[in-house]
Amino acid sequence: MVLIKEALKGLVALILLAGFLELLLPDDQMRKYGQMVVGLIVLFSLINMLGQIGRDFSFKWPEEDGLAAAGAETLVTDGLELRRRGEEEAAQLNTPAVQAGVEEFLQQITGSKEVRVQLRPTAEKAGWSARVIIPDRNGVPVDFLKRTVAALLSIRLDQVEVEGEDEGES
Repeated sequence: MVLIKEALKGLVALILLAGFLELLLPDDQMRKYGQMVVGLIVLFSLINMLGQIGRDFSFKWPEEDGLAAAGAETLVTDGLELRRRGEEEAAQLNTPAVQAGVEEFLQQITGSKEVRVQLRPTAEKAGWSARVIIPDRNGVPVDFLKRTVAALLSIRLDQVEVEGEDEGES
């Protein structure tokens, strides 16, 4: 950072000096050639400064950590593992909120406040399997409840299990 600061100070000083020298040039045909020469000097100084900064800030992979030896396959495998863990963590964080929403919806449909829903994350991408426990179905068919829960969660019908608390039927 100090190197960049010093280089910029030098460049600004050179530009100011070039501007002062242009003021000293006579107002004849030679003035435009003098301005061109001063401009070229400033341009070459700028290019030299950028080259110097580029040489000082060369990028090297750390070889001690094994990052330099890591191949593309290792990076892809690590990336996929990180994504899988992130999806699992997101499913765990979202499950209580989704479960409460489904319970509330089913309580409105059945008219029973004792409806319970248990969601379990599955191996499928952002998927759940659902278990609905209804103490009193009040005439609501099991197939209707299964289709409703499957549609709410966007899962297959065989991933939904509905059972009465007393009857134990599914």
